[in-house]
Amino acid sequence: MQQPSFLKYNWPSILWAAFILYLCMMPARQLPHIPIPNFDKVVHFTFYFTFAILTNWGWQKQQSFNALHKNALLKIFITACIYGFTIEIMQETLTTDRHFEWLDEVANACGAAVGSLVWVKIRPHPKSFSKREGL
Repeated sequence: MQQPSFLKYNWPSILWAAFILYLCMMPARQLPHIPIPNFDKVVHFTFYFTFAILTNWGWQKQQSFNALHKNALLKIFITACIYGFTIEIMQETLTTDRHFEWLDEVANACGAAVGSLVWVKIRPHPKSFSKREGL
């Protein structure tokens, strides 16, 4: 049985999203302390920068849901923002030592936006996929 196109190309972004959730829900005392002011914002930015790159790659390559190709950058940005916001709410409500922070959400959104803009510059042209893969 052939793996569906969506999962075949999107498992990296799904795995990355699970990794983000795992680290964000981990008790703060188990995380390494980095004595750099606001270093956690750099981490949030990097998480969602990477998420945007991986998701853009997966959505461009998959052929299961063609609607994902239209306005993909905007859809991925919104998805990343909602995901980050949901995790912030989960930290506030489901943990005892993690809290909702608006600046974390801003860092998430900035990472997703910059990641998508970088993707626009580095991505292979969509037609190169179809020629290379015989689609």
